[in-house]
Amino acid sequence: MTGSDAMTDRIADAFERLSVPILVVSLLLTTFLASVLIPLPAFTTDLSSFAPETESDEAQGRIQESMGASSHLLYINVKPAIEEGGGDFLPNVLEMRALHQLADDHGRIQAYSEANGDFVSSQLNAAEILQRALEERNYSGQLSDFSDWRQMLEAVTDGEECGDALGSDERTVATASFASSAMLHHDLDYGSVCDWLDTGEGNPTPTASSTMWLIEMSGDISNEERQAHATTIRAMLTSELGSDDSVLEYGVISDDLISNDINESTLDNLVWLILLAVLVVVILLALTFRSITMVVAPLTALLAALVWTYGAITLIGVRFSILEIAVAPVVLGLGIDYSIHLQRGYERAKEDSRSAAEAWAKAFMDLRMALSLAVVTTMFAFLANSFSPLPPLRTFGITLALGVASAFVASTVTVGAMHVVVERTTGSSTKRGLELESLAKGAADFQRGNAPLVLLTVAIITAGSVIVAQQGLDTSFELSDFLSEDEMEVMKVRNDLYDSYEVNALKSVYILVEPAEGESSFNNEGDLIDALRGVEDSLLRMPGVIVTEAPGTSSEWGSYDSIYRIIADAIEQDEGFGLAHNLEAFGEDVATTADFQEGDLAMAIAALQSNDSIGEPLRGTTWAERTNQHVALTDDGKSIRYLRIRVDVEAETSAMVNEIVNELDVEAAIISVDTGGRAYVVGDLVLLSNVLSGLISSIISSTAISLAVSMLVLTLLTRRFGQSLLVILPVGLAGSWVVGAMAVLEINWNVLTIMITALTIGLGIDYSIHVWRRFEANRTAGMAIWPAMRDMYANTGAALLMSAGTTICGFMVLMLSPVPVIRDFGMVSSISVAFSLVLALLVLPGLLAAEVRTGSNGD
Repeated sequence: MTGSDAMTDRIADAFERLSVPILVVSLLLTTFLASVLIPLPAFTTDLSSFAPETESDEAQGRIQESMGASSHLLYINVKPAIEEGGGDFLPNVLEMRALHQLADDHGRIQAYSEANGDFVSSQLNAAEILQRALEERNYSGQLSDFSDWRQMLEAVTDGEECGDALGSDERTVATASFASSAMLHHDLDYGSVCDWLDTGEGNPTPTASSTMWLIEMSGDISNEERQAHATTIRAMLTSELGSDDSVLEYGVISDDLISNDINESTLDNLVWLILLAVLVVVILLALTFRSITMVVAPLTALLAALVWTYGAITLIGVRFSILEIAVAPVVLGLGIDYSIHLQRGYERAKEDSRSAAEAWAKAFMDLRMALSLAVVTTMFAFLANSFSPLPPLRTFGITLALGVASAFVASTVTVGAMHVVVERTTGSSTKRGLELESLAKGAADFQRGNAPLVLLTVAIITAGSVIVAQQGLDTSFELSDFLSEDEMEVMKVRNDLYDSYEVNALKSVYILVEPAEGESSFNNEGDLIDALRGVEDSLLRMPGVIVTEAPGTSSEWGSYDSIYRIIADAIEQDEGFGLAHNLEAFGEDVATTADFQEGDLAMAIAALQSNDSIGEPLRGTTWAERTNQHVALTDDGKSIRYLRIRVDVEAETSAMVNEIVNELDVEAAIISVDTGGRAYVVGDLVLLSNVLSGLISSIISSTAISLAVSMLVLTLLTRRFGQSLLVILPVGLAGSWVVGAMAVLEINWNVLTIMITALTIGLGIDYSIHVWRRFEANRTAGMAIWPAMRDMYANTGAALLMSAGTTICGFMVLMLSPVPVIRDFGMVSSISVAFSLVLALLVLPGLLAAEVRTGSNGD
């Protein structure tokens, strides 16, 4: 008896004795881990959870301890309500009745905020801005006192003409210009106001189709709290729609709401996508094996493997991201591949075996090398994503590796035990699965006559794929990519915002400045003022920064705020404030007087921090609130400790995001030099840029590491470098084909498709190893090249066609998802499996045959 026979007998004996305990342990493990998954775990899609760690993270934490975290925006698109049947419809959102409701709802949101920790930092609301304008004109009443614009204007104007009403202060006019661009529909027409002021005739009501309402939510509350508050605000505002007294409808959107909607839809997607994938697997297994046991056994075991995978990840405390949706079809696909190979070998082995246990043991021993190599290399290919800078990709790679291990154990141990128990109970089945002998003979004959043509065609396609990919692929990442534009209300709101306002995709980016390492404060206030003046000048010329021009002037004003801007505004309002602190303003520039001393700037800041009058008319914040958002003093109040500069930008595309962040990074470096401190750029837009950079580096690293690790593992396990290279080559070619197909289909790199090259390697290496090992085994048994290839096609090739077909259909199920990036991933993954199969069955056999002929002159 050979060593192999002895091992087969031991495995057969183990299955005879332990098949029932194996099933009991599998059932208990599945039950326990299923209990961990109930209730179903929450998914996270917070932008911060995708972002890599950076050197600014620690600095941001230090500064936030003193100044608090920066605000997060909630966008509300306000439109006139359209009543069914064309009832009482106000076509103008600036009608006084609409403004009354807007003011009332502003009050409701403010009251909700105050009752829940005062989490709203400020609100930019057209009705509230008008209310503050009335107060500035010494009107003590409310906006609700007026039934129309004529009454309101008569109460606060006294013979003024249009130019007088707008005022002569260029910054005030520019601020109004920003408000009209960012907060009022681009069809705004206020000519009737000017006509009435100039002539006293006509209806002075301005018109606009919609207005933007911005709510700034505190960054000091947790992501979960902010998401819950945003969801509540949306419910409060949208619940009014359809009520008898409502003349407005609200569309609410924010990154928090997008995350919330993704999280809610993710669980539903996961459940029904798995069910559809299972249905596909059942149908294809039934067509392949024509036996209930051959369908139920692998299906049950692989569902258990899914529970093991998701349950284990949940048990160790890893929070799911939306990427984990893609784990299910991958585990099912690979598990079906292992099961089909083993069950086909089991069918053949039953013909000369005494028991089901012996037949399963023979099938396993025949495939052990191919399966072991495939599992190890596939796991390492997925684990290569552990080097990604993006935390969700690292988790995804680990989860996939665990899923591969679970699928392997379930397919080899649990499925084998089920077959032994079933056949011991019901007797042996004589049904055979689908055979493809004629197709195998045709494939071998095709290889024999056309191998050079096949290799030439592959070379041409590969070159074309690389060229197309270089010219047609972009990298993108937005949370909104995870939502369907046609089906999700939040996406319709986003599209409305983009279409309605001159300034859209509004985001705030922050420049944080702290003293040099080892210093507790800035030691030269004069240099600090000069540096901040330089920032003001640079921001006006920076692409993406929102810049408005005061009508009738050549002056441009950037939408940003800093202590420099606050000091300038304070001096403009009260020259005595500047004189008291040896500061003066020339236009928008702040300068020091001859009497300026170190500490004067800190004293000016301290004075502003105790001033509770309105310091920002647009937002309604006080001088103290505005100042505290942008500067922190030392504990003794005599020196400046931290600075924060807010810059409002608009960025609709990934390219614009990267351009803006790169320009701000350059500016931060200049600030660091000019102030002698350290400056960092932070904010959601920066997180987005970091994610994009991480995606690009992940493409390169995951592909290179997966190929290198797969090559290394194969070489170490086989000690044959040449054949290991041959096995890897079709996998690399499949990767280039997939990238080319993405370019042709106009599918960009995103957080899911970024995995596709590693996925192609992980799946493709499995197919290549099976082809190579079967061909090698046949050659070792004494077969000539072409008979060995024909047998490989008849057995391994047929199994690969069945398993790949099942995997392709499993991935194609993802194309039914309403989530765009998951649909793209399903499409690209299906193509990846198809290419891997084609290259494994058409290219690799020709290369192996050529290697044999080159090495030993053929047979």
